[in-house]
Amino acid sequence: MLSKKIVDGCEFIVFDLEWNQPIPGKDYDFDCSNLTGEIIEIGACRYVYESGDLVFKGTYSADIIPAVYTRLHYHVRKVTGKKNSDLKKGQPFAEAYKGFREFCGPDAILVGWGNSDPAMLKMNLKFFDMDSTLGLYFLDLQPIFSFFAGQKGKQRSVEAAVDFYNIEKKDIFHSATADAQYTGEVFLEIFRHNKPSEVISAISSSSVDPDIKSEFSLVGSEARDIEGALKMVEGFVSVCPLCEKPLTPEIDRFRIRKSQYALYRCSEHGELFSRSRIKKNKEGMYYASSVLRFATQTDYYLVASKKEEFDKYGITGAPAVSAEDVNEEKGSL
Repeated sequence: MLSKKIVDGCEFIVFDLEWNQPIPGKDYDFDCSNLTGEIIEIGACRYVYESGDLVFKGTYSADIIPAVYTRLHYHVRKVTGKKNSDLKKGQPFAEAYKGFREFCGPDAILVGWGNSDPAMLKMNLKFFDMDSTLGLYFLDLQPIFSFFAGQKGKQRSVEAAVDFYNIEKKDIFHSATADAQYTGEVFLEIFRHNKPSEVISAISSSSVDPDIKSEFSLVGSEARDIEGALKMVEGFVSVCPLCEKPLTPEIDRFRIRKSQYALYRCSEHGELFSRSRIKKNKEGMYYASSVLRFATQTDYYLVASKKEEFDKYGITGAPAVSAEDVNEEKGSL
């Protein structure tokens, strides 16, 4: 779903947010589900792609005075080390966001660790009656790191990635500015330790448009057997959720135990990953819980590894490893 080819001069904005949460038990004059977190800090670093490497070009940092969650939630206080008095320093959210957007420019790709920051940013913009359209693509660097670190499918913290590359720890974690800087340094190391062409390929296949819904789900109707339950969601997982055009299979549907996987392509919107999990209700009836989403690097690895498992072992999948087998293996080392 990446809209532009990454060439020399392409800019990446590595950013991080810290936000406060509502105090449990306190009454607010609005529905807190409309603002699950109020942003109190923005940190960002700009990098420019040049000749197979990233070049650092500057930092943006802003502390924000909250308008509604003016007392620190105990968990936020514990994690960030901030005090209530810190919330009185900084600038209003609208002013900080304006500075951030000026720092980003019109064509950069946003980069973060995990995928929660764009959604939180859009929630804050909407809550405060601002334009919530970001208009920039977003890259979740966490699965990219796991892929190139040989830890495919595993979720690692920024600190774990910093340790992996032996990056010097100059600042504490859980500060937006420090975390953005650490994430940027991990990004640099990924380029330095791998072929740039392979990194660019991973980035291109994992960047998403945060202004477009990227994941869709459906719980199918009940059926008497697994095959019938999968039939109930067949139409959902075979058309593009954005344009409703039929999807072309790149890895056709296959089932391992109670999960069915596939990888599709929409001629207009790119590749989509599909997974349907079979469940059973109290009455003994089967139903499928299906997810269809625009594929990222993690999804490519998952569907490819599951297909490899299916080709080798069939619908039953790889034999489960027992505790006895593990102990025997340890004893032979």
